[in-house]
Amino acid sequence: MKAAYYTDYGAARAVLKVGELPDPVPEAAEVRVRIRYSGINPSDCNRRRGIRDRPGYPLIIPHSDGAGEIDKVGEGIDESRIGERVWTWNAQRGRAFGTASEYVCLPSDQAVTLPADVSLELGAGFGVPAMTAYFSLFSDGPL
Repeated sequence: MKAAYYTDYGAARAVLKVGELPDPVPEAAEVRVRIRYSGINPSDCNRRRGIRDRPGYPLIIPHSDGAGEIDKVGEGIDESRIGERVWTWNAQRGRAFGTASEYVCLPSDQAVTLPADVSLELGAGFGVPAMTAYFSLFSDGPL
């Protein structure tokens, strides 16, 4: 699969690379999502710069949020989910692989069905970007 990744911490221009990596295979209770859109949030940038945390993986594919279709399921997941349009959140959750790639594997409950009238493009922003906007407007803001 094609993916953006980094092997060292720093500014995006200095450390981000794009290349081919092996396709991930879902483990038990996981789904694999064919990512069509990837969302980015401040924690992704801070992690890449080494500010937030340094998980110690030799290679990291960034981004926690995204949207696409489930194309494979792991043991224990109903195969009827294959083809389902989903948005993903917290894809990294202590893992090395995020949504800046063609495929990502994650726990099935982190692949949430998108309503038919919601685009994949919009769905990629449902995770941290949407929650940040919501809390800024309704918790911290005047609305």
